[in-house]
Amino acid sequence: MKRISLFLIIWTIFAQNYLHAGIKVTVNSAKWVEFPLVKKIGVYQTPLVSREWITRDVPKLNELEVRSMRYEMACGKDDLYGQPCVYGSADKLTFAYTDIDYFLTLTKKYAPVLVISQGYTPTILQSRPTEWSGFMDMPTDLDTWGKINGRFASHWKSKGYHNSYVEIWNEPDLTNGFFTGTLEDYLRIYEYAATPVNTNNGDIKVGGPSGAFNGWHQPLADYAKAKGLPLDFLSGHAYGPDYSWQLTSMRAALNSFGNNQAEMLLTEYAPYVPADYQADGPVEKAESAMTFFNALPGMLECPDLTYVNWAQYIDPGFFVGDKLGMIDRDSGSRKALFNAFRLYGLMPDDRRQLTVSGGNLSGLASGNDNCIAAVVWNTETTEKDVDLTLINIPFENGKLEAYHIDETHNSWYETRRGSFTPSRSEEVTISNHRLTVSDVVRSKGVFFVRILSDDADPLFPTVKLGTIMRTRYWFPKRTSEASYAIFDPKTWTVRMSSNKESTGRALIGIEVEKMPDYLHVQGERNGLVRTSTANSGLSIQVDFQDKAGEYVHSVLFCSDSYSASRTRRLPWGKAGVADEIVQVEDLNDFTIDLASHRPESFSGRVIITCDMEAVGANVKQNFQFSKGEPTEISSIHNEASIIHRTSAVYDLSGRRFNTSSPLFNKGGGGAIFICGKKKYMIK
Repeated sequence: MKRISLFLIIWTIFAQNYLHAGIKVTVNSAKWVEFPLVKKIGVYQTPLVSREWITRDVPKLNELEVRSMRYEMACGKDDLYGQPCVYGSADKLTFAYTDIDYFLTLTKKYAPVLVISQGYTPTILQSRPTEWSGFMDMPTDLDTWGKINGRFASHWKSKGYHNSYVEIWNEPDLTNGFFTGTLEDYLRIYEYAATPVNTNNGDIKVGGPSGAFNGWHQPLADYAKAKGLPLDFLSGHAYGPDYSWQLTSMRAALNSFGNNQAEMLLTEYAPYVPADYQADGPVEKAESAMTFFNALPGMLECPDLTYVNWAQYIDPGFFVGDKLGMIDRDSGSRKALFNAFRLYGLMPDDRRQLTVSGGNLSGLASGNDNCIAAVVWNTETTEKDVDLTLINIPFENGKLEAYHIDETHNSWYETRRGSFTPSRSEEVTISNHRLTVSDVVRSKGVFFVRILSDDADPLFPTVKLGTIMRTRYWFPKRTSEASYAIFDPKTWTVRMSSNKESTGRALIGIEVEKMPDYLHVQGERNGLVRTSTANSGLSIQVDFQDKAGEYVHSVLFCSDSYSASRTRRLPWGKAGVADEIVQVEDLNDFTIDLASHRPESFSGRVIITCDMEAVGANVKQNFQFSKGEPTEISSIHNEASIIHRTSAVYDLSGRRFNTSSPLFNKGGGGAIFICGKKKYMIK
């Protein structure tokens, strides 16, 4: 009996520790991995909506960390929101902007980037104006069609809808759905619209075809190249789990187009086929949250995919029966999909390593010095125990929050409860930089854990540094292994990565007006920078525009590793060699004195470019910009203040300048540093 009892005790311990142990998920907070969890997944709103719903639901965007909203104008479909908006005749066009402006202005408070689908044929240009389907036909007067698009572009500029996109038409390749013409007809529609959009508003990006399929990307790129038309991006749509066919088509067309600044956008995406997005279908249930997270990794692995607009925000109303929205149109309730977006918005951008062993779960993790977050999801129908262990946590005390989204938690469809409620919320003390949370991930459910340090700052503060007019991207290689740079217009953060390329170039430019006099740069680097060529290095360059609209002066800020024999130039701004080269002691913490470098005829516009090239593979560099304070140099007032030499370089109030820099003109008494209109003698 004693032997049997001992055996039972041993077996019980073994069974508790192993047979019923949860799936092991480990998050290493010290290990950075590709790709960052940037908030490029925005939303799409159809014109099948009412002003009442807009007023009720658009402010809810404040609960999400989305950066873009796509809206389909639907000109000519005069029974929809904001229509008709074009009246009159070719000689005397009249516009009714009120309703559309109400939506776009309200939206831009919460989603800084707008994607405006500018179609279809307005009633005054329809060949069948008395028939509802007349909006699908070719405009009867392409010159007037061009004027209408130009007027819209001017209006968007006057309203401040900068750093945004205009798509010409919506799904013209969906025959008898949104267009009755041919491919050749659409190309002419694009030609007559894109040029006046670009002429009247050079800050808004213009492109298309917003395709339901992928057969029109290449013809549009070829046509734009042959005609010299502006084509800032290609866009397409996908419904169902697979969207790679659209991206493959757009990449091929953009590569042949030959403009490395041109972007690609997925302006409608939902991982559902039509049978699944009807009322009471999977799209309304808790599993939609799992489906959202399951789609994310593939999208994040495409750094050349600038934005995705998830279909849809508010359920489409009126005569359409689908329930794709993340907000219920009738009650305004937030569905499980909305809550999935919420959870993603609670995760820092910089990704951390997450490994799964002992079972079938998927997950993502991210973190910074004050916050670690992880989400795991279950694609199967059986409940799974999970032991989530976070290691190398960089702080000792904090608050733990855990959320579930499943049939009994945070899913309005199943519970009819609209609250967003954590399953755990408690103060924790972290021993040995690690913590384990044991729980369950239910059938097709989501489990989320986040730990915030006691002194954590807001994850995504709104930074206001002027008016962002246009973000300039650079895609010399459109692959998942290429170097890349991403900009967050809300937080003014640039993320650059060399990725798998040892000699690649990550480059991004922010064109902005009304900047403060001083700009503070705070950086963070992960990985060892290795210089292998004359072009190796990290830098930030500021190009200044004059009142004639030309970029006439450039200042480059770099560390000591910057090579004077560098041959690489920027594809925008003044181009050529920088007029001034300023070496700073710490590129991850310095202040740019913009006021001291402005040319006499400064227009108020600059391009701030972050550049990282040939630094070795797997190097990541973040720059966050904020308003700076005057540095000591600005307090020196004498025309001939003497700064003493301290080493091989000159130290001017904590800022170091190499004597070979163009900043210095050798004089009889020493070097002269020119700062604005003042000159400082250096001996």
